Amino acid sequence: MLNNPREDATDEQRKLVLAGRLRFGWRERRHTLWNVCAVVVATVTAFFAMLSLFGTSVMGISVSALLDAAVFGAVAFGLSKYSRFAAVAGFAFFLGEKIYAYIVTGSILGVGVLGIVILFGFLNGIHGAFAYQKLLATAPPQPVSPTAASGPL
Repeated sequence: MLNNPREDATDEQRKLVLAGRLRFGWRERRHTLWNVCAVVVATVTAFFAMLSLFGTSVMGISVSALLDAAVFGAVAFGLSKYSRFAAVAGFAFFLGEKIYAYIVTGSILGVGVLGIVILFGFLNGIHGAFAYQKLLATAPPQPVSPTAASGPL
């Protein structure tokens, strides 16, 4: 199991990395916490933006929040591919939004406990994406069969 990514990976772990999966605990998970955080942020933001499109403004969210939802949707897609850029971008965007919420409301309560939990989820995403890429870099290259390399003629 992948408990400490700084330790040398076993052959089983390298095979899982090359197959596009990491083992966490007793089952393989493709959708990790950080990916779920990005999907939740994108979905909730899109929902409130659609409400404002129909005339019901909630928490001052306007239709322009659909752009935020699209950005977090792209971040979620990038995180499903363990992209380091998507991990850092998701954390930076969400942190920026929480700083803006703090400035506008003037209270830490504007950020919310769930916001802090999701922020830690994005921070965990940065750690996971970088650990995945490091583990992938240490995996030996796999030979490609001649039929797969040549392709259709």
